Amino acid sequence: MPVVKQILKSSLTLLLNKLYYIFFLSFGWSLTVAAQNCFITLAGSVSDSHSGSPMEDVEAYIVELGKENWTDKKGGFLFTGLCPNTYHLIIQHVGCPPERILLNLTGDTTLQLSLEHHVNMLHEVDIHDKHDHPFYEEKVGIIALEENSHKSVASSISSIAGVSSISNGADIGLPVIHGLSGNRLTIINNGVVHSGQQWGADHSPEIDLNSAGEITLVSGAAGLRYPGTHMGGILILESGKIPSDPHIHGKVGSTAEFNGRGNTTNIQLYQGGGSSQWRIGSTLKYYGDRHTPTYYLKNTGTRQAHANAEFHRQWQNKLNWDVKYNYFSAQYGILRGSHIGNLTDLESAYSRAIPFYTDSSFSTALDAPRQWVRHHQFKSKFSRKIAEGEIEWHTGIQRNQRREYDVRRSGRSDIPALSLLQYSVQNELFWTDKKYIEAGYQFLGKNNWNVLETGITPLLPNYTAFTNGLFITYDRDFVNFGVEMAGRYDYTFRNIAKLSNTIPRIPLYYKDKFSNFSFLGRIQSRLSTKWQVMSEIALRQRPPEINEVYSFGLHQGVSGIEEGNINLKKESGIKSSMHLRGKLTKAFHMDVRAYAHFFDGFIYLLPLQEPRLTIRGAFPVFKYEQCDARLVGGDIVFKLNFSKRWNLSTSWAYVHGSNLTDTLPLNYMPPLNGRHVLSYEIPELKNWSGLKAELEHSYTGKQWHWDSSLDFIEPPGSYNLFNFHIGGTFDAIKSKPKFRIGVLNILNTSYRDYLNRQRYFAGALGRNFTLSWIQHF
Repeated sequence: MPVVKQILKSSLTLLLNKLYYIFFLSFGWSLTVAAQNCFITLAGSVSDSHSGSPMEDVEAYIVELGKENWTDKKGGFLFTGLCPNTYHLIIQHVGCPPERILLNLTGDTTLQLSLEHHVNMLHEVDIHDKHDHPFYEEKVGIIALEENSHKSVASSISSIAGVSSISNGADIGLPVIHGLSGNRLTIINNGVVHSGQQWGADHSPEIDLNSAGEITLVSGAAGLRYPGTHMGGILILESGKIPSDPHIHGKVGSTAEFNGRGNTTNIQLYQGGGSSQWRIGSTLKYYGDRHTPTYYLKNTGTRQAHANAEFHRQWQNKLNWDVKYNYFSAQYGILRGSHIGNLTDLESAYSRAIPFYTDSSFSTALDAPRQWVRHHQFKSKFSRKIAEGEIEWHTGIQRNQRREYDVRRSGRSDIPALSLLQYSVQNELFWTDKKYIEAGYQFLGKNNWNVLETGITPLLPNYTAFTNGLFITYDRDFVNFGVEMAGRYDYTFRNIAKLSNTIPRIPLYYKDKFSNFSFLGRIQSRLSTKWQVMSEIALRQRPPEINEVYSFGLHQGVSGIEEGNINLKKESGIKSSMHLRGKLTKAFHMDVRAYAHFFDGFIYLLPLQEPRLTIRGAFPVFKYEQCDARLVGGDIVFKLNFSKRWNLSTSWAYVHGSNLTDTLPLNYMPPLNGRHVLSYEIPELKNWSGLKAELEHSYTGKQWHWDSSLDFIEPPGSYNLFNFHIGGTFDAIKSKPKFRIGVLNILNTSYRDYLNRQRYFAGALGRNFTLSWIQHF
C-alpha cells in the first residue's frame, strides 16, 4: 500500500505541475502584458492608389483585439491604448479587396496606406501622369471574382462591354470578344497558353475561376508577347501575389443556388513572409437539372473538382523561382432533348415549346449525352535581374483528356463516342530592358491522339504540331503621348494521320506548314488632364485549326455533324480602332471605342439546310467555309456617381458582321446588348459594414442581321432581364464573414439566347436565388 500511495502522490504532483505550466502559458502572457505600458498609439491614413485622394469610411480592424475604427474625411484613423505585441490589421472598403497587414508594435506607429479601388470597377476612367493599368487593359479584380466564384470563366467577364459568351447550356461556354471566339481567342493561365480541346462552342476552358486572383483582357502590343491564334484579344488569368505574412491565412467560400439545387465551395490557404511563399486551394461544384420558368432541362447537371498549388522562392532580390500546378476535373450533362432519333422529330424539336424527354421532376443524374474532362497544368518560371534588364525562362506542361458520351444503342452509352488525349509543352525565353524593349523566343509542342475505346471513326485525326515564335515590342511614353509597336513571327509545322471519309476507310497522312506574321502600331495621346485618345492598327494571321480542316463526324456537344475543309488557307485580319475616354464632369466618366476588322479568308461554320439521318440519330450538318469578311462595331460605357453612396454604370455594345464574298451576314455574331447597374453603398449599418445593394438590368436585342440560309430557325426575340444583389460584412461575429444574396431573372422571364446553341431545343434559365458566404482568416 505505501508503494501505491507513493505512486499516487507522485502522479498528483506531476499533474499539478502540468496544470500550473498550462495556466502559465495561457494566462501568464496576459499578466505580463497587463503590467506593460499599454499606451501605444497607431495612426494611419488611407488614400486611393490611383488618384492619391483620401478615402473616407474605410474600416480599420485589429483582429486580435476585435477593435475597429473608420477613416474620416481626410482618410485618417487612430487607435490608442495598445500594448506592445504583434497584430493583424485589416483595411477594407466597399468595392476594394481587403488589405491584411502584419504589425509588430513596440512604440507609437504611423501608417500611410493605399487601396486599389479602380481594378474592381470596370471601365473606371483614370487620367493621371502615370497609369498603373494601361489604356488597353480591362480588369476583373478579386472582389468581382469572389462574387462570381460559382460561374464559368466566360460568364465571369461578360460584364465587360464588348464581351459576350457563346454557350451550350449553363456551365459550358466560351468568351466572345468583339464578335470573335473559339480558335481566335487565346487564354493565358498563369503565363501558359491554355491548351485543350477548345475547338467548339461546347468546350469551356478547363480553368477553375477560384484559382485566379485577377483576369485581364489585353489587346495591343502586349498581346503579341503571347503565342496563339488570337485575332481579337487575349484573356490573362493570374493567381495574384501572396501577401507577405509568416502566418497561415486563407479563405473559405461557398455559393448555394436554387436553380440546379447546387453548391460551389472553395478553400484557399497561403503563407508568406521571408524568402518563400506558398498557396494551395481546392474547389468542389455539384449541380442537378436546371430549369426554365416552366420546365426542367433534363440532364443538365454538373460535377466539378479542382485543385491548385503554387510555390515562390527569392534569392537576394535578383533570382526568383515560381512553380504552379492546376488540376481541373469536370462532368457536364448535355440537354437530353437535343439528341433526336429521326428527321421528323428533329424538325419538330425546333418548334416545340417543351423539349423532348422533359421530366416534371428534378434530378441529379448525369446520363448520356455528357462530357468528361481532366486537365493538368504545370508551370515553372525563373527570372533574374541583370545589368541590362531582366531575363525570364518559362516552362509549361499540360495534359488534357476528354471523353464524350452519346446516346448509343444496345446499352452502349457508357462507352465514349469520342476519347482524346493531348500533351502539350511550352518553353519561352524573354528579355526585357530597363526602359522600352521586350523580346523573346517561344516553342510550343502538342501531341493529340484518339484513344482506341470508342469503336467508331473518330471526329478528329491524330496529330502532332510544333510552333516556333519570335517577338519584339517597343513601348515608350513621351510628355503628352505614348507610342507602342510590336512585331511577331510564328512558324507552325503539323503531322496529321486520319482515316478517309469514304468507305472503305483507309489511312491518310498530311503535313501542314504555315508562316504567320503579326504587326501592331498604336499611339495614345493625353488631350487634357481629363481626356485621352488612342488609335491603333494591327495585322494578324493564323493557320486553320485541326478541326476546321480535318473534322468529320458527330460533334455531340453541339448536337450536330461537322465537316472540315481540307482546302482552307490561313486567315489574315487587319483591325483599326479608336478609343476615347475621359471625364465630362468630376462625377461623370465616359469610355467609347469603335473598330473595323477586315478579314481575308475568314473561316466560319456554315449550317447546311438538309439534316442528316445516321444510326446515332438525326442531326443538323455544319461545314467549315472561308470568305472575305468585315466586322464593324463598338462599345460605350458611362459611369455616374450621383453621390458618395449612389452610383450608376451603363454600357452598350454592338458588332455587325458581314460575309463580303457572298453578300451575306456572318452568323453567331452578338446582337445589340446593354447592361445597367444602379448601386447603393452603406459603410456601416448596425451589425453590418461594407453593405452594397445592386439592381442590374440587361437588354439583349434580336439579331436582325441574319439570313435564312445560315440558320435552321429564326433568331429569338429580344428580352430584358433584372437581377438584384445585396451583400456586406457581418460584424456581430468576430471573424467578420461576408454574405451576399442574389436574385437572378427576378421576373422569371422566358427567353432564348441567340448565342446559346441550346436555343434550338429549349429556353434559357428561369429565376435563380443565390446565397454566398466567404470567410477570410
